[in-house]
Amino acid sequence: MSLTPEMRARMARDMQSNRKFDGDTDIPAACRAFADLAVMETVERPAVCGWPYKLYIFTAKNKQPNSPLHVNIHGGGWLIGHMPNDTLWSAWVADQIGGVVVDIDYTTTEYASFPVPLEQVLDAARYVFDHVEAWGCDPRRVSCGGYSAGGHLTMDHVIAARMRGENLRYALLINGYGPNDVKYDDAVVESVPEYWKTQQHRNAGFGVLMTDGNAAMMSDPMIDFMAAPEEVLAALPPTMILAAARDPFRFQNLEQGSRLAALGVEVTMKVFPDTVHGFIPHFMPHWEEAGAMIVKAIKNTCL
Repeated sequence: MSLTPEMRARMARDMQSNRKFDGDTDIPAACRAFADLAVMETVERPAVCGWPYKLYIFTAKNKQPNSPLHVNIHGGGWLIGHMPNDTLWSAWVADQIGGVVVDIDYTTTEYASFPVPLEQVLDAARYVFDHVEAWGCDPRRVSCGGYSAGGHLTMDHVIAARMRGENLRYALLINGYGPNDVKYDDAVVESVPEYWKTQQHRNAGFGVLMTDGNAAMMSDPMIDFMAAPEEVLAALPPTMILAAARDPFRFQNLEQGSRLAALGVEVTMKVFPDTVHGFIPHFMPHWEEAGAMIVKAIKNTCL
């Protein structure tokens, strides 16, 4: 099954019609002031795989010399896109670390399947490392993190780079409840004409949009990053894995952390109690605790 542009547009529209967060009403009033903590610059990047994309660079108003630099990769099922929450989250992190946050607004699967988002994140990472010192940041203190689909892309692009012989010199990776195994069954997909409107089949819809209907891609390390060779996984930098107790992905997150630790990677893991998927950049209960862990790790980690 290959998606026509019309089918892709309809699926994307219908799946977003019942999105859990609307990006406007779910933000606590106190968090809206975070936008004033940093200055945002938009960088238009040239087309990658035929699609241009944007970077949002948040420089803290309290920026310190040789500060950390953090790369943020948004979630939203690879589909939903850059939301107001990511702007506020990035500005808050920039302020807390006294540095710079680069938020990647990659092309979502509403428009293009993999490898477009992955290749754009790789391109963005190269751009970041080329500009670290120009932004007044310490090249030994570059970290990358994301949540849900952004956590997946955080791990995925570093592993993809290593499999190509390229070493992105991050001091820290942060995977916030990002899955690696998101396989779907063609039979399930085809059994319900409007499967993307039901919770039972919605995850399959994300997979179809990711792969343009080629379910076999889900087993490729390009998407299932834990399918990469062990020597590649073992070479990962220190990795923080944050999971939500009421999120089905927590089982994958625990397996990721356990396997990476067994391979010798320095791993920090925490499951936050009574939390749901999406809790960190949506400023839900326990986000402050998670944020404090993230900020401390970013500030203290150095190559």
